Amino acid sequence: MKKISWLVLFCGGVLTGIALLAISGSAGAESISKDKVNIRSGPSIKNRIIFKAPLGYPIKVEKKKGEWVFFRDWENDTGWVHKRLVSEVETAVIRVKIANVRSSPGKEHQVAAKASRGEIYRVLERSANWLKLGYYFGGEVVGWVRSDLVFSH
Repeated sequence: MKKISWLVLFCGGVLTGIALLAISGSAGAESISKDKVNIRSGPSIKNRIIFKAPLGYPIKVEKKKGEWVFFRDWENDTGWVHKRLVSEVETAVIRVKIANVRSSPGKEHQVAAKASRGEIYRVLERSANWLKLGYYFGGEVVGWVRSDLVFSH
């Protein structure tokens, strides 16, 4: 079984989280819609579970077969998941050991926070080669990160 280093960051109340889930993400962006989702070796519940994905896990869908979706993840691993477990909420996972999260898009801006490899955030906005990140629930802004430091689709 694949070991996943991840941290889904939560913030805000239940009502805020429910309201945010009702908002769809960017067109074409896809992520896992529940926590601890079984990722399988093939398009059937009879296929072997190869790992479990956390809520918000960003994926790049490569093909669909019936009710199943084949995807590639941030570590270039592949797997199958039932399509009802895929969301259009746009998320990003940090790909580097430590990423500077800045107050505004641009290297000249102040570092507002540090993000670690495997942490998953909601993508709130894009500006050139920068992504504005926030907590999955609550929508609180964390800051801006260069797009080459994350995996997001």
